[in-house]
Amino acid sequence: MLNKALRTNDIKPLFFLHNYIRHLHEQLSVLHQKSIDNERIILYRGQQMPTADFENIKINLGGLLSISRFLSTTTLLDIAEVFAGHSIDDPTISCALFEIYIDPINHNACPFADIAQYSYFDDAEKEYLFSMGAVFRIEKVHLTLADDNDIQLAELKEDIKSNILDENPTLMLGGLLIRMGEYEKAKFFYQIRLTMENAPLRLATVWNQLGIIYNNLGNIEESQKCYDNVLEIKEKHFGKDDPELAITYNNIGTLYQEKGNHHVALAYFQHALSIHLMNPTTNQKYIATDYSNIAAIYVDQGKLEEAFLYYQRALDINLKNLPANHPNLSHSYYFLAMSSYGLGRYDEMIDYMNKTLPPEHPDKIFHETNSFKLMSFDFISCTFS
Repeated sequence: MLNKALRTNDIKPLFFLHNYIRHLHEQLSVLHQKSIDNERIILYRGQQMPTADFENIKINLGGLLSISRFLSTTTLLDIAEVFAGHSIDDPTISCALFEIYIDPINHNACPFADIAQYSYFDDAEKEYLFSMGAVFRIEKVHLTLADDNDIQLAELKEDIKSNILDENPTLMLGGLLIRMGEYEKAKFFYQIRLTMENAPLRLATVWNQLGIIYNNLGNIEESQKCYDNVLEIKEKHFGKDDPELAITYNNIGTLYQEKGNHHVALAYFQHALSIHLMNPTTNQKYIATDYSNIAAIYVDQGKLEEAFLYYQRALDINLKNLPANHPNLSHSYYFLAMSSYGLGRYDEMIDYMNKTLPPEHPDKIFHETNSFKLMSFDFISCTFS
């Protein structure tokens, strides 16, 4: 039941099982520390999986494969082969046998341990269990556990943690759901929290997240009410020019932009930017967001030179502060491509469009062809219209 809920992102059972998940993870962490030695381990996992998923793994050589659930493996190849099964007539299902290389001396990896002595099958399966969240580096047909010293993985994890981690599990879960685009599920948990919070600033956080959720669900009026509550609470505690209010000003600006009131939206975005620029401790990524918001207003107003300038400023900051695989970089390149197209700088547009894709992406083979150029022009033309 637990792994099914983790695999399908069924949040409600996960919420009620969170204590069990935490205890299981902690037990694996303890066993992991006790079992560390200097020998490399080879583990196996057999399973049947959708052919589409298997094909994605095959074309992602050198990339990362994340596992959202607890992962059972074995040291016995023949046991794994049983679980993998044999070829079947259904072309949508593939039989897969994973060979996983583990370096136990790595203390930073996702916790895993030999649980044979605790298993229902005793020592028969020679079972090793990984905690949820294991990330593997794909090497040919093999998987190698990627540890926190893997720079690409570590940078991405750190950025996600800084935007999601919260001392309250419900708020952290809600933030993760928003990040995943699961807005109805996130709303469920924040509404629960709304009835439980008494501390004004924590209450402001809940209202802010609900404002984001309602906005993404297309309910602008409810979103506006939430942000008004945030503004009222924060102004009482901080004053109108405190950095704590800048995010709220940006959120309200976004609502006015969606209503088509670009003049008011721009004023809110510029106010947020001025607050962030005055504060020497401001996270640079917030300033990049301010620049992008202002640029979007200039696009709406047809001021493409100004828009390009602000998108470029946002990109410069993101390049310095985000990991190379962060989606915000792709967004920056995409918006620069749109602006370049509107300004008639087509070669520049194609260059930015190419940068929205990773170097190994198959679509990049078209970047020198007229068909790619026509496709890009048509795509961006539709976007502007």
